[in-house]
Amino acid sequence: MTTLTQITLENEMDLILAYKKSMRTAELLGLTLSTQTAFSTAVSEVCREVIDKAEGGMATLGATADEGRFFFTAVISCRTGEYFNRSSEGIEYARKLVPILEIAATEEKLNITLKLSIPRSTRIDQRRISVVKAEIEQEGPISAYEEVKMRNSELQRINQQKELALLSANYLNEQKTEFLSIAAHELNTPLTVLRSYAELAMRMDNGQSDKLTQMLTKIFRQSGKVVALVKQLLDISKLETGIIEYDKEPTNWKVFQEQIMEDLQLAVPNHNLVSSAPVDAAIFADRIRIEQVLNNVVGNAAKYSARQADIQVSSMVEDNDLVISVTDKGIGMSAQTVKNIFQKFYRSDDTIKKYSGLGMGLYVASRIVTDHGGNITVTSVEGEGSTFNIHLPLLN
Repeated sequence: MTTLTQITLENEMDLILAYKKSMRTAELLGLTLSTQTAFSTAVSEVCREVIDKAEGGMATLGATADEGRFFFTAVISCRTGEYFNRSSEGIEYARKLVPILEIAATEEKLNITLKLSIPRSTRIDQRRISVVKAEIEQEGPISAYEEVKMRNSELQRINQQKELALLSANYLNEQKTEFLSIAAHELNTPLTVLRSYAELAMRMDNGQSDKLTQMLTKIFRQSGKVVALVKQLLDISKLETGIIEYDKEPTNWKVFQEQIMEDLQLAVPNHNLVSSAPVDAAIFADRIRIEQVLNNVVGNAAKYSARQADIQVSSMVEDNDLVISVTDKGIGMSAQTVKNIFQKFYRSDDTIKKYSGLGMGLYVASRIVTDHGGNITVTSVEGEGSTFNIHLPLLN
């Protein structure tokens, strides 16, 4: 069958629409007014039964060919059960109006086909049917109701596409998270062994060969960088799956900052870490995770700053928050980068080729801070530097 038009059957208004569409299609096919009326009435009667007693109704109007004859055909389909009366008053009335009315059913699907022979005098052929189809499409909706119906259908289609895209994105994200977790676990053991053997070899050499010591030291340091990346991958998988655990406890910030500054300086040996007098305030935090946050933020500042440049670490109390600020005099960021800097795996186009990294550190840092009830903000000026402000709620 060549489909000319379709009508979804949802409510009483669709009966009128099915009738009008049948009349217009029959007119374009060259049928007489009395034939148009009889066939359209039969279609609307069957549609009424489907709307009242079934679900998922659809009326399809088209043209079929059989042994050189063409027929104006309507197929009304629906989902139905045993309770549907195939000899109901509406169907029997329709059977009297059209020469052919056939019912085909499966356990869940019902098709009611109405057929009317198109007189040869109309000179109907496949080309003419194609012309009729084009005319119907060009005319568009025949009533305000159909126009609204078409708009709603398009909106539903768009929403379904968005939902499918979201489901697909979530699935891919879950697959990626699972891959990161597996890859990180698989990489962790051999890297730890490699790093341990490098450290053991340095001890055994005991400085006897300067060249060998230098090579072993490079192996040890570079493997340490890879181990750090693997740990970040593991953290991402834990954060994404919600299985990361925190060992939070009351923490005096002044004492804690003084304790970790030396380790932070060791993490950025080619830069000068300048610490202002820490504020005396208490927070409820996982100390290891908060130190990880500072390592990530300070490490980011060092990466985009010149060697031997100062990186300022300061703290203050603002409203009911402890605010830890990390300020650098590096390359700064564009407004677009500031907007996306805490997104997973985000790296700006102008830094990818010049600076190494995977865009994980600040994402992990922001998630840890969020899990502590705080947030990270950033202000930046391109060519002048950036300031990251870590907000953590005070312990009441």
